Amino acid sequence: MSEKTPLREASGDVEAGATEVARTKLRMANMCCESEATLARKTLDGLAGVVDVKVNVVGRVAYVKHRTSTISSAALCDALNGVKLGASVQAAAEKHDAAGDPPDLVEIGFVAFLVALFSAGLAVGGRPALLVVVALGALPLARDAARAASAGRLDVNVLMLVAVAGALQLGDAAEAATVCVVACLAKVAEAECLRRVRNALQDATAGDGADAATRPDGSTVDAAALKKGDVVVVRAGERVPVDGVVLFGKAAVDESALTGESEPVEKLKGSSVSRGTVATQGFVKVEATAARSEDGASELARLVDEAQATSTKTQDLIGRFAEIFTPFVLLCAIAVGCAVSVRVALVMLVLACPCALVLAAPIVVVASLGGAAKRGVLVKSAIALEQLAAVDLLCADKTGTITQGRCRVVAVASPPGVDDKTAARALQLAGSLEAVTAHPLAAAIVNEAVGCVGEADASALSDDVSSVVVTSGAGVAGVVDGVAVKAGTAAHCGLDLGTGGWAPGERGATTIFVAVAGQIQLALAIVDPVRDEAPRALFALQRLGLGLAILTGDRPEVVDGVLKDLERRGVGDVASVDVRATCKPADKLDYVRHAQRAGRVVLFVGDGINDAPALAASDVGAAMGAGGTAMAVDAADVAIMTDDLERLPDAVALGRNATRLIKQNVFLAVAIKLAVVVAAFYGEVPLYVAVLADLLSLLLVVGNGARPLFCAP
Repeated sequence: MSEKTPLREASGDVEAGATEVARTKLRMANMCCESEATLARKTLDGLAGVVDVKVNVVGRVAYVKHRTSTISSAALCDALNGVKLGASVQAAAEKHDAAGDPPDLVEIGFVAFLVALFSAGLAVGGRPALLVVVALGALPLARDAARAASAGRLDVNVLMLVAVAGALQLGDAAEAATVCVVACLAKVAEAECLRRVRNALQDATAGDGADAATRPDGSTVDAAALKKGDVVVVRAGERVPVDGVVLFGKAAVDESALTGESEPVEKLKGSSVSRGTVATQGFVKVEATAARSEDGASELARLVDEAQATSTKTQDLIGRFAEIFTPFVLLCAIAVGCAVSVRVALVMLVLACPCALVLAAPIVVVASLGGAAKRGVLVKSAIALEQLAAVDLLCADKTGTITQGRCRVVAVASPPGVDDKTAARALQLAGSLEAVTAHPLAAAIVNEAVGCVGEADASALSDDVSSVVVTSGAGVAGVVDGVAVKAGTAAHCGLDLGTGGWAPGERGATTIFVAVAGQIQLALAIVDPVRDEAPRALFALQRLGLGLAILTGDRPEVVDGVLKDLERRGVGDVASVDVRATCKPADKLDYVRHAQRAGRVVLFVGDGINDAPALAASDVGAAMGAGGTAMAVDAADVAIMTDDLERLPDAVALGRNATRLIKQNVFLAVAIKLAVVVAAFYGEVPLYVAVLADLLSLLLVVGNGARPLFCAP
């Protein structure tokens, strides 16, 4: 079961005097593969006051939680720089990330000069020119080898230098020069490839907000400088610069970047707006509810960054194997050099670098998590991504997950003898009574009486409401405009002999009766409608081979109505769905644990406080993040931030795709090198071919692993 990662934490980016445990983001310029990441973890884990360390090798960053009273950010940097990792504390994270990493023009220029000199040396056939190429090309290899050696590590640069020395010993200056040139080219190609992946990840997770904001007086201000309570104006065609609430005006806002909803959403006074959305029509004044660095987009970007710094069990296993891989190949190379051929031994030395192998999993993980965020799914850890590939049972809450979580009236009827005017008056009285209560069906009755609650005309409801009594499980009673009014079950309203068939009989609906002055005058059928996308999402999960179970606290007949609706709208095998009604939170938790004991890998999806225990206990917990409670989202491993249930099968497919890509990468990393070694035993293989094979395997691993950023699974 994966560790549950809270959606929000109290700690800041760097330590503050008032914060005991701080979170610091460190950049490491000299980290290029998993061996440096392992070194960083070991270095930081051994320091007093360090609580937790996460390292993202692709992003070249570490996230460290530490007790500020024991160790400072500067001390963390000093420890990493003691092992030559080039660490620095990242400040102004958003601006730094938005710019992206620039190409290393110095390294690129040096390699271009080296290639030109090498080409000239080959053209004139001069050994001195080739030796100059060897001397120059060996400089960056020696620099990086010395850095690794000072930290007590044996890395690929040492192996390359040994191969160059061996070629010179064999009297082949051209071979030695070729190895140096190709090795330097490989380093630049690797760095450039990873740089492009890092920048693509930043593009996928960066909050998309405006750089400038306009105040009501017409002046402009840097959007990054906005604070909570500041007021800005947004006109048609402009991007919302900050999370906030509408104070004045009306606008249609395109939220497709956040929710995937293609139709613009109308925003009125009191509506919330999010940074990065675009006003397509209208004009609004918006009050900022959070500073730019503390808004939802920044929080999600931070969580994705930290998730990318976690590792899967497969990744940890590959890392442990890589630790013994290079020493093992070195021993084999020595044995081959003594028994078979020095040249074959040199080929094996060149191919002993495990960089492609150790990047096989991390590149897939960071790309998959970034791709998920790009599609509105927050996967909080690499372990959760790995577990998504293994799930075989979906347990879903009904209300707010399969259904919309917003009840509405679908049918209204009156008993014989009650005219339309009397029925309309009864509805108004019931709406006035329900407007001062808080039970789940109240909003539906108020909506029916006056329209949307958020836009209700206060004059349509009576303020003269008194003696309100709510009876749990039955209904509400009170006095409205001096008249006794009841709304609730038939028994609560005094209807003991049945309805005579006049009340609406919608399948799965809850029927609410309204009695005025002791006389039944109205009946309303209320349902919580199934989400439009729910049938498609559940059918997609069935096609992925998942079993389905619905766990709800609602009545069996209500759940039966939902199932009938799902069946009518295209869910394949409704009969196989395991339905458990009238479930309490403990019942949902027991169901999940019983399924796990039976060998099932459980994905639980919910949105309410009562779902939190089951979310926390499941192998993978998914919360409907946009509409779910904070407790549910915090307890989950996956948050569907677009509130679109169809993202759930996408997440499962993403997890399975990630597992498949990791296996492909391991095969590519091993097979190409193995093929060259086998060829070396049966014929003469130049050393530069071995270097190219090492580079090819690395580039294929990075390219294949980065696919989730650009392609849907």
